[in-house]
Amino acid sequence: MKTLLASVTVVAAMLIAPVHAAKVEVKWDEVKSFSDFEAVNELQSRFEERTKAKFEEYVAELGAKLPESNTLQVTFKDVDLAGRVDATFGATTSGFQRVLDDVSYPELVISYRYTDAQGAELSSADKVELKSLAPPRNMRNIQGSSHDSLYFEKELLMEWFNDTFPSAKR
Repeated sequence: MKTLLASVTVVAAMLIAPVHAAKVEVKWDEVKSFSDFEAVNELQSRFEERTKAKFEEYVAELGAKLPESNTLQVTFKDVDLAGRVDATFGATTSGFQRVLDDVSYPELVISYRYTDAQGAELSSADKVELKSLAPPRNMRNIQGSSHDSLYFEKELLMEWFNDTFPSAKR
C-alpha cells in the first residue's frame, strides 16, 4: 500500500509536469545503508516512502526542463540529510528533533545517465557527490527551509542539474 502511494505520487507529479518533459527514472540503493535518512518522531517506513517520493517528484520537476525525447536516470546512492537528530526532553515525555547547524550539512551521492531517444548516452557519471559545507543563514533560505523539509537537499540537486545541463530550459 505504501509503495502504491509513493508510485501514485510520482505519477501525479509527472502528469503535472509539462508535456515536453524528458522521461525521468529514479532508483534507490539500499536506504538502510544511507548516512542519515532517519525519521524524527514518525515511523521510519512512512518517513522513507514520503521522503523518497518528495525527492522523486523534484527530480521529475527538474527533468521537465529537458527535451521530451530524452531520458534521465538518477540513482540515489547515499543521502545525508541536513541537520542532525537530537533527543529532546520534556517534563513528561521525550522525543527527537532535527537540528540544523553549520556543521551538519547535507550530502547526496548520486549516479546518473542521460540518453537521447535512440538510447545513445549523452552524459553520465557513476558517482557525483553533492554537498554544501554549511546551510546559508540568510532570511530567504531560513524562510524557504521552514516550508520544505528537503529545502537544502533540493538546492544541491538544482545546482547539480544547472551545472550538468546548462542548456536546459529555465
